[in-house]
Amino acid sequence: MLMEPEPSTLVVDGSSFQIGFRRDGDCLRASVTGVTGSLEASKEYWTLIAKETLNACLATLLVVDGTAGSSLTLAELEQFIQHLSELGLDKVRTAYVGSDTAHSWQNETAEILARERGFVARVFDIESEASRWLRHGQL
Repeated sequence: MLMEPEPSTLVVDGSSFQIGFRRDGDCLRASVTGVTGSLEASKEYWTLIAKETLNACLATLLVVDGTAGSSLTLAELEQFIQHLSELGLDKVRTAYVGSDTAHSWQNETAEILARERGFVARVFDIESEASRWLRHGQL
């Protein structure tokens, strides 16, 4: 019996984190691990994600965040969403899966701020729900 080859993964190292990128059909899956508790680290890892997403010319993005770190303030979240707008991610249907329940308020607030700016983005606790939303729309 022949085994299917493992999908190729590109791994990118940041200053305090690592991102594994894998194309899954028409979607780019970015799995982030490490520490990202500052505005600068968050901007850095999303800049890398945006670059890979736009280079791949894909319209959907799944980010699975397994990082640790402190929460951003509301003012930092607003700056962060502005940064995402400048990267071109407002044109990409994005699902974000956060594993740290202590950051739930931050993730929900970021989703609200992003949607107010025209992003098609949702935050999820479960990756399978995020994938389904990317493929089929509203849950």
